[in-house]
Amino acid sequence: MVRALSVAVLLILVVIPLLAALPALFFAGQGAGIRANWSLWLVPVSQTVLLTISVTLLVLLSGLVIARHIGNSRGFAVISVLLSTPHVAFAVGIMLLLSPSGYLTRLVHTLLHALPTPPVGWPLPEKSVLTLAIVLLLKEIPFLLLIASTQLRQLPYQQWLLQAQSLGWSGRRAWWLLVVPALLPRLKLALAAIVIYTLSVVDIPLLLGPNMPGVLATVVYQQHYQWGADNQAAIGVWWLLLLSAVMFLLLQGLLSGYPPLARLARSHWQKTSRRRWHLSAGKGFLQVGAGLSLLVLAALLMESFAGARFYPALWPQQWQASRWLTEWPYIWPLLLTSGWLALISAALATAAAIAVLERQRRTKSRSMHWLPLLMLFIPQLVLVLGWQKVTGAGSSGPVLIWSHVVFCFPYAYLVLHGAWVNVSDRWLYQAQSLGYSYRQAWWQVLLPMLKHAVFSAFAVAFSVSIAQYLPTLWLAGGTLPTITTEAVSIASGGDWRLASLYALMQALLPLVMFTLLLGRKPRQQAIDVTH
Repeated sequence: MVRALSVAVLLILVVIPLLAALPALFFAGQGAGIRANWSLWLVPVSQTVLLTISVTLLVLLSGLVIARHIGNSRGFAVISVLLSTPHVAFAVGIMLLLSPSGYLTRLVHTLLHALPTPPVGWPLPEKSVLTLAIVLLLKEIPFLLLIASTQLRQLPYQQWLLQAQSLGWSGRRAWWLLVVPALLPRLKLALAAIVIYTLSVVDIPLLLGPNMPGVLATVVYQQHYQWGADNQAAIGVWWLLLLSAVMFLLLQGLLSGYPPLARLARSHWQKTSRRRWHLSAGKGFLQVGAGLSLLVLAALLMESFAGARFYPALWPQQWQASRWLTEWPYIWPLLLTSGWLALISAALATAAAIAVLERQRRTKSRSMHWLPLLMLFIPQLVLVLGWQKVTGAGSSGPVLIWSHVVFCFPYAYLVLHGAWVNVSDRWLYQAQSLGYSYRQAWWQVLLPMLKHAVFSAFAVAFSVSIAQYLPTLWLAGGTLPTITTEAVSIASGGDWRLASLYALMQALLPLVMFTLLLGRKPRQQAIDVTH
C-alpha cells in the first residue's frame, strides 16, 4: 500500500509535470531556428549569472555561520518568523524602509538633520541588481537554516565540538573542519533549489530588478507575455536551462571539494587555541533578521494607513482608513481564494511527502532522494510555460491546485525528511508488543511523535502556495486572482501605498499559519502505553 502510494505521488507530482513541460522545450526548439538577436541576451545573462553566484555563495556562507545557533526552539521560532513573510510582501516592505526616500533616510534626517532631500547616489536604489540580491539573500538564508536545523538534529555535532575542544581545538576550528564537512552533503539539494529559484524567479525582479534590461527570467517573461511564441523568448528558455545546468554542476563541484580540503586542514592543524568561539555574529543575524521582518510588517501597516506625507517627514501629516474601507470588498475574496487554495495545496503536499518518506523509512533509505525534489531543479518559468500550452489559460481549479501542489511537495519533503527517515522503529515494535496493530501504532504513536515536523512542513508548504505567482497568473489566466497576483500587479504599477495594503494582507496569511502551528514550544510527546 505504501509503495503504491509513493509511486502514485511521484507519478502525479513529478513525472506528469515533467512530461507536461515538454511543449515548452519544443517551443524553445522552434524558437532556436529564429534569427536570434543574441546581443539582446548579453546583459540579462551576465546580470543573472552575477546575481545567482553572489546570492548562493553568501547564503551558503551566512547559513553555515549562523547554523550553530539554531538548535534550540527559540532559534527555530525566529526562523519561522523570517520564513512566514512572503517574498513579495518582504520586497515591498524593504523598499518602504530602504529606498532613497524611505523610512531609513527620513529617520536619519529626523535624528541628525543630515538628509534634507532624498540622497542622490543612494547605495540601495529602488530597482537594481543590488537591491534584488539583498532581498533574495535575506529571504533565502532562513530557508537554508530551516533545512540545516533539521539535518543537524540527525548529527551528534555537539559531541564532536566538545571532543574537539577537549583536544585543544577552538570552537571555530572544530565547527568548520568537523561539522561543516558532514553537514554540506546534506545541504546540496537545498542549495541547488536556491540556485534554480534565484535564476528563474519572476515576481521579485519585476518589483525590484533593473528595468532595461532586466534579469534573464523577467526578459523571457515579458517577451512571451507580450508577443507570444514567435519571438526571442524561445532563446531565453534555452538560456535558462543552460544556466541551470551549469550552475548546478558548479555548485556540486564546490560542495564536493570542501570535505577533502577540511581533511587536509585537519591533518596539518592538530591543535589550536583552547579559546571558545561562540559565533556571536550568527546570533546577531537571527535577532536582526527577526527585527527586520517585524519592521517590514510595521512599515506595510503604517503605509497602508498613511495619507499625505512629504519628505523628509517621518510620520504622515494625516492618517486615513479610507484605503482599507475602499479596498476591503476586493481584498476579502482574494484572501478567501488564496487561503483555501493554500490549505488544500499544503495538505495534499504534506500528505504526499509523508507517503514518499514512509516508503523510504520502511526500506531504511535515509539519504535525501533527488526525484521528489526534481521540480525544484527546473526553472519554474519553463515548467509553467509548458503546462500553459497543454492546459491553456483560464484553467479550472483542479489544474491550478495541482500546479501549486507540484511546487509545495518538494519543500514539504525537504522539511520532513530529516525527522521522518531517522525515527526509530522501536516505538512501533513496543506498541505492537502491547497489542496495537501496526496501523494503530503508526497513527497513535509514530505520527504524534512527528507532529511538530509535520506542522512545520505544512506551514512551509502553505507559505509556498501563498507566494505562487506564475502558476496562478498563467494557468488561471486571470480567472482566479489571488492576493499575490494582485499585490505584484499593483506594486509593478508604482502605487506603493496601495501595494503595501495588499502586501500586508499577503504576509498575514502565512504568519497566522506559522503562529497557530509552531507558536508553542515543542514538547516531548507522552505515549499512552495503556490499552
